[in-house]
Amino acid sequence: MIKIQVNLKTTAQSETVNSKFELSVKADESVRCVKEKIAASQLIAFPDQLLLFEGKSLSDEELIANYGVKDFSSLDFVLQASEDSIVQQLSELLQARDLTCDELALLYCYKHGVSVNQALKTIGCEMKLQDFLKKQQEKFCVENNRVSLVREDTSLKPFSVSKELEKILKESGPTMDITTLCSKFIQKFNVSVSSIVGIRPADFLEQETDMFVLLPRGNVTLKATYKPEQMQEQRAPQHPWQRSKSPAGGRRASPGPARRQPSPNRWAAGNDRWARSQSPPAMNRNQGWRAQSPPRTYAQMASRTVALQQDQTRSDQMYHDLHTKISSRSFNSRIAQTLNTIIEVVKEKSFLNIQSVAKGGSVGKGTAIIGCSDAEIVFFVHGLPSVKHPKWLPPLLKSVQSTLEQHLPQSQATDIQCTQTSVVLKAKNLITVNLQFSPVFNAYADTVQALGGCGPQLRKYFEPSFIKEAAQFVSKQAGQVKVTIRLLKWWREQQAWSCALTRPGDYLLELVAIYSAQQTKPKDQVQAVANCMSLLARFDELRIVWTNFYTKSDVWAPLMLQKPLLMDPVNPFVNVADPQTFDPRELMQLASTTHFFW
Repeated sequence: MIKIQVNLKTTAQSETVNSKFELSVKADESVRCVKEKIAASQLIAFPDQLLLFEGKSLSDEELIANYGVKDFSSLDFVLQASEDSIVQQLSELLQARDLTCDELALLYCYKHGVSVNQALKTIGCEMKLQDFLKKQQEKFCVENNRVSLVREDTSLKPFSVSKELEKILKESGPTMDITTLCSKFIQKFNVSVSSIVGIRPADFLEQETDMFVLLPRGNVTLKATYKPEQMQEQRAPQHPWQRSKSPAGGRRASPGPARRQPSPNRWAAGNDRWARSQSPPAMNRNQGWRAQSPPRTYAQMASRTVALQQDQTRSDQMYHDLHTKISSRSFNSRIAQTLNTIIEVVKEKSFLNIQSVAKGGSVGKGTAIIGCSDAEIVFFVHGLPSVKHPKWLPPLLKSVQSTLEQHLPQSQATDIQCTQTSVVLKAKNLITVNLQFSPVFNAYADTVQALGGCGPQLRKYFEPSFIKEAAQFVSKQAGQVKVTIRLLKWWREQQAWSCALTRPGDYLLELVAIYSAQQTKPKDQVQAVANCMSLLARFDELRIVWTNFYTKSDVWAPLMLQKPLLMDPVNPFVNVADPQTFDPRELMQLASTTHFFW
């Protein structure tokens, strides 16, 4: 390790050093890693950065030692940021809708990992957020503590969902499937239509009669370009097996060559409804009752197949575009750096004899999404007994809490508290981190044996002992499965849950996605998400037992009587869908009645 002195500067004040500090780095670290460490330690929200040594800009891919950096070398860390940079960042957050100052500050913190006030201080601005917004009158309007963008085409035009949907239809329509329309809205603003308007998009479009016209089969068009014949075209049957009703209540025969009609007795015996028909329909021996439109030719069917394949490709791309928005490498990098800092403090400053450390939660499993992430850190400690947790665990947690409060700066962690089984803190106001502690077991079988030897009330203390196996079970899944998991978490965040008991947890969604992929092997994300939603809609019927780490005979017998049953794949004493901790009725209703994008 070498110690370097860092001079923090901004491009607007390149001759002025905002602050100086020391940082320990490894000689074999890349310049990119050093820059990330500097940004994390100083809570820097601006991605455009330069690292200079002796006036020379260092390349991200080179090792720091290759530039002759040694102990106590002085480097300049230059931020290419100004007030305009923060204005741009805030404007992006306000594109979707107006926000209160508190909401805006919170969203900024979620997206960039630091508070907006800290970002302002970094560029040498000592104003609070509200004062800064009022200063930028050309860009923002603050009224009754709500912030809105000043649009270019009008002085104070608030965000209008209907206007934005109209723009999308003009650009890509004018007729479009509602699901596709809502997907394009999400791609543009990273927020769903229903989360802004508070009702289903179809109901919202139906209310906006001055602008939109709803068509059959879930389509919508602009009223300005609507022609009544579109409704007739939309109502025409698409498939040769679709039947059209005659005015008399029966079914019309399609035009074509005359065929022998069934006898009246056969009609009566076969179906009373046909018996009531004024004239029996023409019959095709191979296709059944013929539809009104004539059968398609081979060329027409081939053209239809190509069109369907193209639609499927576009739909799949919508899912991948959304995934790109909600999964950020830079976000994961910032979180990983913060977790490493916490781990180092506990290992170096506490009295514990730590053998190993394991990471879990969505961060440890690689399924985190922006704005909805959690992390678990489990320390495996030599000398801890495998029994009587209520006696030795509380004082251990209090000691770790005191250590963290003493050695972790508030810029890294806040709200450090003890629960019954862990130390919980807020890392960079970004994610919740649970620190847990486990005895060291020689093997997985020893952990299960110790767990089986205690009563149900004490088994919660052993859950951290399975963190490695649980994280590996999810993280080893194929990339497509983890994409599906992240998409399901995004869908969950778009819904309004009545309470914590009805909101499905991360682990539950992860296991459903994995089970669905193993059973159905979907060819793309459209099918993968559809399969998962089908499972969630019938959640009360689930009975899933895994065999990766234990056999069915190892499952605690009372759990086999529970319904639904979604066993933890690594802990044979836990039903993730336990009725005492999760009520699936809201999940089933939402999964069966809502579309993924709206």
